[in-house]
Amino acid sequence: MTSILTKLAEEKSATDLQLLSRDSYRWIEDKISELKRTSSIPASLAKENSRQASRFRLGQMYFFYYDPKGKSDLPYYDRFPLVIMLEKYQDGFLGLNLHYLPLKYRVAFLSKLVSLAVFSAENEIKRVRATYDILNATRRFKEFRPCLKRYLLPHIRSRILEVQPNEWEIATHLPIHQFKKASPKEVWQDSMNEIKKA
Repeated sequence: MTSILTKLAEEKSATDLQLLSRDSYRWIEDKISELKRTSSIPASLAKENSRQASRFRLGQMYFFYYDPKGKSDLPYYDRFPLVIMLEKYQDGFLGLNLHYLPLKYRVAFLSKLVSLAVFSAENEIKRVRATYDILNATRRFKEFRPCLKRYLLPHIRSRILEVQPNEWEIATHLPIHQFKKASPKEVWQDSMNEIKKA
């Protein structure tokens, strides 16, 4: 079974739109508005065997279900994060959960991150060459602050679902955040306040 994400990425590719162009943005917005009645996107993604990864790789984007340690002490958290991995640790990793940004800022931040991408010989994005030190060194990437999260491997509650670089733009638009203990509006307001202080 092909997921909605894959179908949209293939459709978008067929339209030959440029990454994050105005027409591309409008096309995705139209498609996403059609999906707002659909609540089965994560289940659809999980059914794709080719998307399931055995491990995380630096600079790649992933979905997974997560049950954070000490969640009772957290003001809120995202059960289905969309994460770009920055650093590996023995018990987990540091990543950027793009769901913590409102859509407009998420799209703009992804565009900035693409400027750090490593490209293949065919000029296709392979991964993002970002680290905490690179992002923290300049105000240009200040949107990273509310997105920065530490994930522990024992608290991942699903298979790891990899998002291919040609799907990144689509994935950032999907309305599949699963915030617990706070509304998306409250989470995003906190994120904007943190960015303004940076």
